[in-house]
Order: sequence, then C-alpha cells, then structure tokens
Amino acid sequence: MRPVLILAVCGLSALILGCSVSASGRVAPMDRVTESDQSAEHRRAHLRLSLATAYLQQGQTLVALDEVKQALALAPDLSAAWHLRGVIYMQLGDVSRADPSFERAMALSPDDADLLHNYGWLLCRLPVAEDRHVRAQALLRRAAVRSTAAQSAKSWLALAICQEQVGQAGQALDSLFQPALMTMADAPTLWQAVKLARKLDNAVLVARFGEQLRHRFGRSQQAAAFDKGAWDE
Repeated sequence: MRPVLILAVCGLSALILGCSVSASGRVAPMDRVTESDQSAEHRRAHLRLSLATAYLQQGQTLVALDEVKQALALAPDLSAAWHLRGVIYMQLGDVSRADPSFERAMALSPDDADLLHNYGWLLCRLPVAEDRHVRAQALLRRAAVRSTAAQSAKSWLALAICQEQVGQAGQALDSLFQPALMTMADAPTLWQAVKLARKLDNAVLVARFGEQLRHRFGRSQQAAAFDKGAWDE
C-alpha cells in the first residue's frame, strides 16, 4: 500500500526576503516581494524548475533531473529544487542521493508540509531501523498538522502505514481515526485506508471508510472494488 506521493514543487514563488538595511544603518520596512526582487539567476532557476516539474509529470524522469541540475547550478539555495531532486531520486530508487537532497531542502525550508511528507515517506519505505522510523513518523505527523485538509489525509495514512510496518497497531488505528481521513480524503486514499483497516482487523473502520467511498465516490473504481471485496486491486 502506497499513499499518493505529494510532489511539492510549489516553491516557485518569489523568495522571501528579510529586512534590508538602509545606508544609515537603520532597518528599513520590509516591502512585499515581487518578481523584480529576484536575481536573473533565480528567475532562470525557477523556469528550469517549472520545466523539471512538467517533465516529471510526463514520466520523463531523467530529463526532469537534468533540468533540476541546471536550476541548482543557477540557484544552489533553491529549496524546491533540492526537494524535487529528492523526489526524482526517490522514484529512481537511489536513496543515497535522495536522502541528502531532502536533508538539504529541509535545512532551507524546515516547515514545508509537502517536503515533510515526502521525506517522511522515503524514510518509512527504507528497511526498518528504530531511529529511522522514529524520524519518519515525526516528519509525517508534522506534515499532517501543517497541511491542507486533503493533503493532511495522505500524511495521516502514510503515518498509519509506517506505524503498522513496525508493529504499532494501536498507533496506526489512532492515525486512521483522524477526521481528515474520514471527511477529506480522495478515493485512492480512502481505498488504501480501507485495506489497512482490514489488515488491522478493525471492522468499524472498514465500514466507515467504505461508507465514505460509496457516499462521496460512488462511481469510482475504488468504490466498485470495495463492493466486490477486491482487496488486491
């Protein structure tokens, strides 16, 4: 079971600038940041990153990686580029490069909810190690409370999967009982939640998630699979 990966490539907006110092040494009021405040290198880097995102969505992973490399050559401090680099290497199965990419992005944007989710999910998928899974769960929990409701549902599901993998059935059920999963999850997320609840032998949750599938996504393939009991689909 894999929750939908959130590709956090929204960091294409203008960089946030701090207060500037006037010639007299006094701090000038901070102005609203606009495109002209960016350097030419950063504007080109954002363009490269937009292209990388488009290529990745089209399945052209290596072309996307090349665009990310060019974006980072122009702007080494661009958190979204390091994040996307991590996502790409994650998809390529290259953990040795994905992990430091996420670490670099985290150093630049420690509160980015999508980044927290993706890095937590990467750590969750690696071979079980206590310190790694403790950190994975902490990152996913932070992502869940910082995200929009729909994205929060995916993070709670990812956290529940992580917890179940290490035998924390009670904690996994607590994560599945989160309101966002009940009310804001999309059909694929609800379907994964149904299957995890069934694996945890919780008939109440299976029924609740199934009811949400039928009520909100009655014509979806996930609802049809639930009605047929096609748990492997």
